Amino acid sequence: MFKAPPLKPDSDQMLHLDALRIVGAVMIVVFHFNRLINLDGRWQLADDTIKSFSLVVDLFFVISGYVMAAIYTGRLTTPAQYGDFLKKRVARLGPLHWLTLGVFILIAAAGGAGLINDRDPPRYAVSCIVPNLLFVHAWGVCHAQTWNFVSWAISAEMGMYLALPLLFLITARGPIWTAVAAVASLALLAWISRDGRTFSQWTYDFGVARAVPGFLLGMLAWQVRPWLAKMPLAPWVMWGLLAAFCVASCLGAPRDALLLVIYAVGFAGVAADASAKPGRVTLWLAPWAQLSFTLYLLHPIALKIALNWVGLGMWRLNGDAMRLWVLVWVILLIPISYVSLMLFERPARDWIARLGKRSAP
Repeated sequence: MFKAPPLKPDSDQMLHLDALRIVGAVMIVVFHFNRLINLDGRWQLADDTIKSFSLVVDLFFVISGYVMAAIYTGRLTTPAQYGDFLKKRVARLGPLHWLTLGVFILIAAAGGAGLINDRDPPRYAVSCIVPNLLFVHAWGVCHAQTWNFVSWAISAEMGMYLALPLLFLITARGPIWTAVAAVASLALLAWISRDGRTFSQWTYDFGVARAVPGFLLGMLAWQVRPWLAKMPLAPWVMWGLLAAFCVASCLGAPRDALLLVIYAVGFAGVAADASAKPGRVTLWLAPWAQLSFTLYLLHPIALKIALNWVGLGMWRLNGDAMRLWVLVWVILLIPISYVSLMLFERPARDWIARLGKRSAP
């Protein structure tokens, strides 16, 4: 009989950041499901608030930069170490990304064959299958969000992993240089996007560049964590800033200002892990962070099939009925993500990690 292994944090040193990861993943799910929450126009306030939740992806970039700095500072000094690092990153990100890409390819093929009414040429661009396979589809090589549209952030992350040795050359000069690089990249992107969409809305269109400031700020947070540890009531500051982000979103605050709040949430999370024992809420939330990546990549499939095809297309749901159906799938995605993690992702990750290694005699 299959015995369900418990979810456990990777480290007891980043529990507040883990709590932010799972809360952020749920916020992203709600953001993408939001198009169906307010079909009747009765939840306009919630609709206005949720529209800013896409910025939570930038919190993930901060956390990722911090984690990479914490684990790999001083450890990528040879080509072999760098190659092993990239192999582990591909093993972590690749299997589920490729699987969900395959699901959407099947959906597009069924639509093209007339088996289902689903045709979206920009989304199902055949020319962007290979860039998706190679994790480069957020590097300006595609003309729309393609296939599993949320995977642009995975492409951006991979870009940061490839550039990590160069980023370490900056951080090796000290936190002042890291801060200058982070602020300079932030200012440059703000200047480039001044006449169009703000860079915090970039996805397929150089979303990899969008990740740079947040990733560098995460690396900076690792360098200045002894100072961040002096922040009083850091867990309260962390949750308070996240609540302030939601309130400011509701009030229509500018997106650039909200982005700075999101960056501050990440720094407060680092301060909380450096200075305070986790409370009950954090201890309860932290293990669920193991599902955050899975939840992120799987929810577009639920959006396509369960919500759009079944709820909206077949059942014609609207108003409270649709909101209840959305809630059901927000909840159902948790056990589905658990099964995916345990029965597919971890075995696939271990298999990729073993490739090229000789078996012990």
